[in-house]
Amino acid sequence: MSDDILIEVRTPNRALVMELETFAIPLRRVMFDAARDALSEQGITFDEPAMIRHGVHATPRRIATALAAAYSLKPAAEFALAERIETAATRFMESAAAVPLLGLDRVLNLGIENNAAIGFISWQTETAAAALIERLGLSRWSPVLCCPTSAAQDFPGADSWLRLLKLMGRRPQDSVALVNSHVACRSALTAGLRIVVVPDDFTLYQDFSGADVLAHHLSDLDASAVFGRR
Repeated sequence: MSDDILIEVRTPNRALVMELETFAIPLRRVMFDAARDALSEQGITFDEPAMIRHGVHATPRRIATALAAAYSLKPAAEFALAERIETAATRFMESAAAVPLLGLDRVLNLGIENNAAIGFISWQTETAAAALIERLGLSRWSPVLCCPTSAAQDFPGADSWLRLLKLMGRRPQDSVALVNSHVACRSALTAGLRIVVVPDDFTLYQDFSGADVLAHHLSDLDASAVFGRR
C-alpha cells in the first residue's frame, strides 16, 4: 500500500445572498429622488431625514404606503406616488446609469472562492429581474434568482430568504445575507442566516441588533468577516 494518504477537506456548501434592487445597486437614492419630486408638487417638503424616518422600505409600493400614512395622503395620491416611484425605479434599472455597488464584484468573488453559491431576491417579476442581472454583468457569477410568488407577499420577508435557499439547495446555517436595512436584517435573522450589514446613506443609523458583522463599506470585508471562522 502506498504511504501517501490523500485527505480531502471539503468546505460546507455555502450561499451568499442579497437583495438585487436595494443592495446590488443604489436604487434607494433613485426612489428617494422620485418621492421628493412627487411630494414637492403637492407642497410637501420631503428631505433625507424624512426618508430615513418614513421611507426606508424595499419596494416602491411599500414606500408610498408609508409616506401616505405619514403625510395623510388620499388613496388616489398614494397610488400616483407609488406609480411615480416605480416608474423612476424601472427607468433607472433599464438605463446605463444602473451599475453594481462599488466593490460588489470583489465580494462575489470571495463567495465563489469560499465555495458559496450566489443568490438574489428581487421584488420584480422574474423576467425583469433576470434582465437586470444580465445588464449589470452579474450573470457571470451564475446567481440563483428568487422573486415573490404574489404582489401581496412581504418583501423582504423571512420566506423570501428561505425560498431562495431552497432553490439553491443550501441551508440557512451555511448561508450569509448581505443586507443594508433593518427590515432585511430582521427578516434574514428570522430565517436563520448569518448577517453582514453594509448600510447605505439612508440606513446608517438603523438598529442592526443581532447582525454578525457591521461594515461601513464593501471594501472592509474579507472572507473571515463574511463567512466567519471555521
